[in-house]
Amino acid sequence: MEMHLLILLHKVSSLMKFLPIRYTFLLLSILITFPVSSQVIERNNTNSGTSRVFTYSIQSTYGTQTSANASPNLKVETEAVLNLQRGSYITNKAGDIGGTTSAVFTASPGGTNVQLTGISADNLFLIDSGSRFRTALSTTTPDGQPSIGQASATATHTMTLTVSDTQTSFYNTLRQNFEGAQ
Repeated sequence: MEMHLLILLHKVSSLMKFLPIRYTFLLLSILITFPVSSQVIERNNTNSGTSRVFTYSIQSTYGTQTSANASPNLKVETEAVLNLQRGSYITNKAGDIGGTTSAVFTASPGGTNVQLTGISADNLFLIDSGSRFRTALSTTTPDGQPSIGQASATATHTMTLTVSDTQTSFYNTLRQNFEGAQ
């Protein structure tokens, strides 16, 4: 806008050379009261959304575990052998006959509960002959100290179900202003 006004003043000043002085004052008074305005355009762009992800995992393990804790004057022996019969199996599946899986989360001040549908774990654990679990603690050379010890040999089965529900949301606003001469 200022550039347009400067160009206009330049043209007026060249005309003023040919005008009598009384018209020059009249022309200048009109230019001084010439209104100047601008136009402001504002644009807002808003985006929002949510995302919810439900995940689960099932892990089943079978095995053996031995452990011992003994004073230095004890000899420790542990052994665990696990043989499974034919027909033993681990089956973890998601989706019922119709293929649907769902989880309903209920939050309360005391914690969160989940009701699962369509997730199952079917484990059959048949011990076969030849399986054995043995521990032995025996004293070594007597040293006058007390002999204290514990030992164990066990078969283990662990099934872990992990359920996660994550919800995120976002809200973005972009505001742009454009200013120009009217």
